Amino acid sequence: MLTKQGITVTWKTLAFAVVGALALVGAWNVVNAAPSSGGRPLTADDRIEIQQLLSRYMYVLDSCPDHNNGYDYADLYTEDGQFGTHKGREELAHAAGRTSQGGCERHRYRGPLNQVHLDVAPIIEPDPQGARGISYLMMVDGPANEVYWSGWYQDIYARTPKGWRFKSRLHVGGPAAGIAADLSAARQQWEVEPTPAGSRSMLGKGKPNPVSISGDPLKWLASGKPSLWTGN
Repeated sequence: MLTKQGITVTWKTLAFAVVGALALVGAWNVVNAAPSSGGRPLTADDRIEIQQLLSRYMYVLDSCPDHNNGYDYADLYTEDGQFGTHKGREELAHAAGRTSQGGCERHRYRGPLNQVHLDVAPIIEPDPQGARGISYLMMVDGPANEVYWSGWYQDIYARTPKGWRFKSRLHVGGPAAGIAADLSAARQQWEVEPTPAGSRSMLGKGKPNPVSISGDPLKWLASGKPSLWTGN
C-alpha cells in the first residue's frame, strides 16, 4: 500500500513528466516551424528528393548530348517553370546548351572543353509553393581546369506528380554577385569560343555588363520573394 508521501512524490514526478513532454513538443515545433515565407514543414524524404534533384541537374546540364540534347534538362522544371529569363521547354533546352540546329554547344560535351557545375552547400526551407532553396555555384572549365566561384542559385521548388521539380531557378552571378565585370565577360566569351588556355585568356574580348550587387542569398531565403530575374 502506497504512503501519503509516496503518493505526493508520484504526483510531483508526473507533473515534471508532463512539463517535460510539453517542452519537448514545443521544441519540436520550433525546429520544424516554417519560415516567414510559410508553407508546410518538409519531411526528410522531401529534402532528400530535392537534394537529388539538385545533383541530377548538374549531371544533366554538363552533358547535353547524353540527355536528349537539352530536353532532359527542361524536364527538371515544372511545365510553367523557368530559369532566369528562359521559360518553356524549348527555351530551357537552349539554356542547357541545345543549339538552334538541334545539336549541343561544345562546352556541353563530355571531353576536354567540358564545363562542369558543382552545386555546393544547399539550404532548403518550406515555401507556400512547396519549397525554396539557395546554394553556391562552383565551376570547373575546360582543359585548363579553371576552378572558380560563380555566385549562387535562388530556387523555388514545387511538388508534381513526377516528383519535386524546379518552378524557378535564378543564377546570381557575374557583377551581381560581386565578380569583376571584365572577368565575368571573359567567362561568357569562353562559352562562345572555348580555348584550351581557359577563360582568363579571353580577358578584354568580352563586353562587360556592370550591374548592382544583388544582395545576400540567406536574406533572400528568408524574404519570401520569388527567384525571378529582375534585371539586377
